[in-house]
Amino acid sequence: AGDELQVFSMQFDWTTMVLQVHGSQDWNRIHHDPDYAHDSGHDGIFYNTGWTGGLLGRLLSDWAGINGWVEQLNFQMRGMNQHGDTVRAKGVVTSKSIDDAGRRVVNIELWLENDRVGKTTPATAVVRLLD
Repeated sequence: AGDELQVFSMQFDWTTMVLQVHGSQDWNRIHHDPDYAHDSGHDGIFYNTGWTGGLLGRLLSDWAGINGWVEQLNFQMRGMNQHGDTVRAKGVVTSKSIDDAGRRVVNIELWLENDRVGKTTPATAVVRLLD
């Protein structure tokens, strides 16, 4: 408990935007058309739920490696990660235990943050570590 997960960051540039829209096939214009996003009341285009979950999942799977399994991931999108932001994925182990089935279980608090907003996406996860 208390161990920090290896932080990674990603610059949200036009290439990243194309990857997230194309990969998810979320063609909503608020994710790729700055004028449309502004007309819809947003500061700019922003990255979708699938991309957000993917960044958190990457943090967990990078940490757990081939001997880990993400059993649960819950997150709340409280702030926007937008074009031009550098987004960092961070996490910390909050507890570890052995469950009734004898499995090693780790609880993790994780989040996405950027310099413009701070913490945008608080999350919790449960990871099972295999032998």
